[in-house]
Amino acid sequence: MKKPVVIALVLAGMILAACGQKAGVHLASGRNGQLVNPDTGEVIGGSGSAAGAGGDLSGAGGGAAAGGAAGGGTAAGGTSKAGAAKGAGGATGGGSSAAGGGGAGDTTGVTDSEIVVGLHAPVTGAAPFPTTSFQDGKDLYFNYLNSKGGINGRKVRVVFEDDGYNPSQAVSKCKKMVEQDHVFMLVGGGGTDQIVACSQYAATVGVPYLAEGVSEQGLNTLQNYFALSMTYKAQGSLLAQYMKNVLHVTKVGMLRGNTANFDDAHTGFLQAAAANGLQVVFDKSIDKNADAQTAFAAGGSVCSNATNKPEAVYPLIAPSIWIQIVAGASAQACNPIWSGVGLTEGLNTVGTAICGASPQTSGRAHFFSPFPGWNVTDQFDPAYRQAFAQQHPSSKIDDISWALWAAEKLLGSQLAAPGRNLTRQSFISAVNGHSFQTGIYPPVNYAGSRFGGTAVHVVKLNCGDTNSPYENEANFKTGF
Repeated sequence: MKKPVVIALVLAGMILAACGQKAGVHLASGRNGQLVNPDTGEVIGGSGSAAGAGGDLSGAGGGAAAGGAAGGGTAAGGTSKAGAAKGAGGATGGGSSAAGGGGAGDTTGVTDSEIVVGLHAPVTGAAPFPTTSFQDGKDLYFNYLNSKGGINGRKVRVVFEDDGYNPSQAVSKCKKMVEQDHVFMLVGGGGTDQIVACSQYAATVGVPYLAEGVSEQGLNTLQNYFALSMTYKAQGSLLAQYMKNVLHVTKVGMLRGNTANFDDAHTGFLQAAAANGLQVVFDKSIDKNADAQTAFAAGGSVCSNATNKPEAVYPLIAPSIWIQIVAGASAQACNPIWSGVGLTEGLNTVGTAICGASPQTSGRAHFFSPFPGWNVTDQFDPAYRQAFAQQHPSSKIDDISWALWAAEKLLGSQLAAPGRNLTRQSFISAVNGHSFQTGIYPPVNYAGSRFGGTAVHVVKLNCGDTNSPYENEANFKTGF
C-alpha cells in the first residue's frame, strides 16, 4: 500500500449584488428599511426589498438585484445620494438587556472616534493558514473604509487572536478580547466547534457575536448571535439539489469529522438527499483531528464497495485532513466528484494542494462559498485589488484577503445600521429582523431567525490555473 502523502497545508480559516447603482456603489439595508452605503457608512434615502424566491439572486454584472430591509420597498436603480446624512436612522428605543433590545446601553469598545472588533480564527491547529496573508487581509477592508471616514464618523480597529482550532482555547481568547481588549463585538473566523463555544460564551456576557454559518444546534437560542452566511444544514439542502441537477449523479456519500456540531449538517444532508432521490451509499465519520495516516486510510475506503461506489462525496472536515483523504482515494484509483459546503475547502491554497496530491481531481471538485471566485473579483468589487495594492504594495495578493474583505464589508454595513448611537443593544436591535446586502456576500435576512444566509456562490477546481485553481462557477444561487 502507498504511504500517505504528507502535505503541508497553509490556509486561512477565515474565510470567513451590485444593485442598480453605478459601478462600485453597493448598498446595504439598515434600520427601518434605510439603505446604507458600506463604503462610506452613510444612510441613504429609500428602502430595500427582501430577496425573493427563485433559483438565484443574480443581476447585471454578477451582482444581486434583490435584498434590503424586510418589509421595505423596492431598491431603485438610481445613484443619487440626495438627503444622505451620516448617523441618520439611529437605534430604536427599548430595553437595556445585554442580549437584546435597543436604546441606551453598553458602549464598551466604542468611543467618539473608534469601534474595536475582536476576531478569532485557527492560525495554528488542524487548519493553519499563512500568517502574512491574514495580517495583510484582516483589516484590509476596514482600513479602506477608515480612509473614507469610517462608519458614521468612527474608524474600525481589529484585534485578532489565534484560537488554535481548539474550543477551550477559543473561549480563553474570546474572554481575553472582551475583558482585556474591551472589544465591542466578537467575530468567529472559522472552525465550527470554536464558533459554537465562543458564541455561547459571548451570550453570557452580552457581547454581539457574528460568524460564518456553521451549525444550528447550540446557536438557535442565542439572542446575541448572527450568521453571516447559510448554515451547513441549509447548504446541505442546496447541495443535494446541486448533486442531482448540476452534477447529475444518483449515488452519493458523506465523510465528516466526528463532532456533535456536525450532527445537524449530517442529518440535514441525508434528509435532503432522500428528498431529491439520491442514494447515500457511503457515510463515514472520522476523528476531526485525524492524523495523515488515518485520513489517508479513510480516503482509501471511499470506493471499497466496487459495485456500489459513490459518484459524488461531500467532505465536511478540516481541509488539511480532506487533502489526505483525496490522496488516499486516488491511491486506490478512486476519483469521485468532491462537492460540499463553504468555505475553506474552496480556498485556492487548498486547491493547489489538492492538485498536487491528485491532479485528476481537476474539474471534479465543486464547493459552495460565501464569496465569488477570486478570478472574478473585479466584477463584484474593483476596490478590493486597488486597496490591496495601495496598502500592501510588496505583498502577494490571494483569495484569503478577498474572503476577509467580503466578510468585513458585510459586517461594516451591519455596524453602520444603528447610526451614530452605537451600543451593543442598538446593534443587536438594528440587525435583528432586517436584511443586508453588499454585492459580494449573498444578502442576509434576519426576519425569521439569526440564521440569515439566503444563497451561495459556487467555485470549481481547475488545476490548469495556478493563479486561481478555484474558479467562479455560479453566483447568488438559492436553488438548483
